[in-house]
Amino acid sequence: MTIAEQKKTENIIEYVLYLWQMQDMVRAADMDLSTIRHFLTNANHDGTIDIDAEMTWFADLIKTMRANKLERKGNLPETDELLIELNYLHHTLIDLIKDKVYTEKFNGAQTLLNEFLQRSGNPQMNPIEAMFTALYGLLVLRLQKKSPSASTLTAIDAFKEVLVLLGGHYHDMRSGNKHFSMN
Repeated sequence: MTIAEQKKTENIIEYVLYLWQMQDMVRAADMDLSTIRHFLTNANHDGTIDIDAEMTWFADLIKTMRANKLERKGNLPETDELLIELNYLHHTLIDLIKDKVYTEKFNGAQTLLNEFLQRSGNPQMNPIEAMFTALYGLLVLRLQKKSPSASTLTAIDAFKEVLVLLGGHYHDMRSGNKHFSMN
């Protein structure tokens, strides 16, 4: 099982962030499989990565990115679909199911989310994509060895709490453990 397959099965939130990260890594490697193989081989200190399986996955990723003209920017159609599905689930939990725990967590993060949306330059972004964007931004900051502000970390923590709950509901829904019937 590839890293992506494992993340998709175990944690949809980590999977979306992983896809964004791998898209950026592939772009940084100029979509060159030998560069990616070199990176994976060097990162495989404990031998737990199945390099051949990962390389097959990366070859497919590159093929899909090229087919969708994503060489410079943009997200895979699968990623966009997952974000739409998660946003739909978000609205279902709040508006239809009225899940108390989820709604309280989201409402608690709402002010921080509104501030993030205003600073992002894209105030119309849906709340789920915005929270993912914030988490990914923190990852990029850390890769650049930059320290986020205390207020950024506070917002990220609030967003993580919401996304963890959302991811749990998504997993329950996908595994058949939760049904959203209104009957």
